[in-house]
Amino acid sequence: MEQINDENEFQPQNSGLKKDKSLLYMGIILGTIIMVMGYLTLFVDDPWKIFRGDDKPITVIDDNSKLLEKTEEMSDEQVRKSLIKFIEAFYFDQRRGYFDPPSYFAPITETFYNFHNLTYERLKNLYWKRKADMENLKSNWIVSSLDFQRVGQRIEATYWVKESYLRPSKNQLESGDFQVQMTIDENGKIVSLMELNQRNFDATPIQAEPDSLVDSSQVVQPSAPVSTPPVTVPSEPAATNAASNVVDNKVYNLGSVEAAPEFDGGQRKLARFVRKNLNRNVGVTGEKVFVGFTVEKNGQLKDIHVVRGVGGGADEEALRVVRSSPSWNPGTIGGKPVRVSYVLPIEF
Repeated sequence: MEQINDENEFQPQNSGLKKDKSLLYMGIILGTIIMVMGYLTLFVDDPWKIFRGDDKPITVIDDNSKLLEKTEEMSDEQVRKSLIKFIEAFYFDQRRGYFDPPSYFAPITETFYNFHNLTYERLKNLYWKRKADMENLKSNWIVSSLDFQRVGQRIEATYWVKESYLRPSKNQLESGDFQVQMTIDENGKIVSLMELNQRNFDATPIQAEPDSLVDSSQVVQPSAPVSTPPVTVPSEPAATNAASNVVDNKVYNLGSVEAAPEFDGGQRKLARFVRKNLNRNVGVTGEKVFVGFTVEKNGQLKDIHVVRGVGGGADEEALRVVRSSPSWNPGTIGGKPVRVSYVLPIEF
């Protein structure tokens, strides 16, 4: 009997034990959260607006002029907040490729950069014509630079915009900071948009893509000027040598040399070299990386850097290819090799 009692001591007491269902409950909760977040991501444009209370989002496609209606009744702080929303919506639409003058401009725009008294149709044509000569435009306005003043029933706002783009008409990359003045009437419409000032402007000439270049043997070089026998001035040899050293150390751009630097074998060989060595499997398609460098007098490539990149590993790959390039034929002036800056676009 004593043995039987010992065995009963180790029998589970079913009436006092319950299964732990906390893991089951946690799984159900996590599953529900994932389903809700998935629904919001797929079917709701801005999921966070649910948690923002009364802060109404900006309607970009619709008429935004109501943001600045009756500005004379607003405090300065209210005007500033409305201006920020209005200007942000204005540039956001343009980044999406949307430009609809009635949404932002008065029926007659008094000034649009260098043009005056424009109808909606004329304004739209000028905008797209200007945009066509600013490829790959990246434009960001600096909110902290916003300043404004009341002029009668109008608001004159000034702010700075950082821009960078490729200008095909000049075959160069341009970038800089531009101060813009935007004048808004009592109806909340833009009546004037003009550039007031610029700073940190930079223009970098670029070479055409290797695939689009002809062989250098087909290019007619300008004839060299007729030279006259040099006049030797024995009393000033030091000055002559100093001037020569300055020329030797200068870095020229492509437009300043008589013969441009080139890949050994010409542009066709350069295109073949890039195609052979470039790894295009970097997750970037249809984008260009502009790589800048200096072709030294001995043909070596120095100061290799990205002038304008696209990220996603493409910048690093473009740099790797250019760094692996053999020496080039240097640029020359008067038959003498000089240092020349060069920008090479590489397309993925």
